[in-house]
Amino acid sequence: MDTPDFLNRYRREVEAEVARAIPADGSSLYEMVRYQLGWTDAGMPTLGKCLRPALCLFACETLGGPAPQALPVAVGIELLHNFSLIHDDIEDGDELRHHRPTVWKVYGREPAIMAGMALWTLAYQTLEAAAERGAPPERVREARRAITDACNEMIEGQHMDLTFEQRGDVSLAEYTAMISRKTGALFAASLATGAIMAGAGAEEAAKLAGFGRELGLAFQIRDDILGIWGEGTATGKPVGADIAKRKKSLPVVHAFQQVVGPDREVLRNAYSKPDIGESDIDDVLDVLQRWNARYFAQGLAEDHRARAMAALAQTTIPRPARFKFDELTAFILEREY
Repeated sequence: MDTPDFLNRYRREVEAEVARAIPADGSSLYEMVRYQLGWTDAGMPTLGKCLRPALCLFACETLGGPAPQALPVAVGIELLHNFSLIHDDIEDGDELRHHRPTVWKVYGREPAIMAGMALWTLAYQTLEAAAERGAPPERVREARRAITDACNEMIEGQHMDLTFEQRGDVSLAEYTAMISRKTGALFAASLATGAIMAGAGAEEAAKLAGFGRELGLAFQIRDDILGIWGEGTATGKPVGADIAKRKKSLPVVHAFQQVVGPDREVLRNAYSKPDIGESDIDDVLDVLQRWNARYFAQGLAEDHRARAMAALAQTTIPRPARFKFDELTAFILEREY
């Protein structure tokens, strides 16, 4: 499926603002930051889907706000997202992201931790630039609070995710609570801060945050599907990558709750091993196939998409803009990367 137009609408401005945010002092610390952001020889970042900043800017503009004033906030969110990606890769032991070695794999774990922390501080420095663009200080403070709260949730969610790897009894409710924090919170903040920077009231910002959180849940469930069945040429990771890491993603959580008989023993045996081999991955994939785990996960993602659009319908977002958001939700659930 083609990428929705509005994801590319702000890309040039976002990338240029990211480039301005990173100190050009030639230090090894910011070399790692540039590597994470996909820096090119031309000196500009090549961000991935640019999803979260686009959500912030589109919400602001759609509600009649000045997108240039919201740009530093949107970029701050993108930098915080990349902070989380660096630390997630370290904690999960991921060696590839976007078809190339992760920061820790190239530079080492300890230096990569520092790169993540650098992105954290750069993000908050970037937020302050919104006031320099003429944004009312109270809007900047409110946006900062929303982002800080989202970061706290995001870290809580990552902690929950790590603890799930040691358990075999993770429930669907626990899983949903985890991804609501780990992924949904920053999606919610992206939409809410866009509304805040447009001068919308607290009720409107909260409604958009609700839309964003449901959107984040749908996004993460699709990521879980791709983490098991995604083609390596699209995702940059091998099929069954999340199984190899013993991740309790949605298809696996569902399987542990539903599977009985010999298939349940296959799951228990595989996930009790310190290292899951290729044959174990194949066995788990067979079990997931027999118990329709992939179709269950995709169906649940569709449910969250429907809830997201229902939440969006309660906002003052104009109908033409809702169509753009609808295109985005369809892209999220059909994407292959």
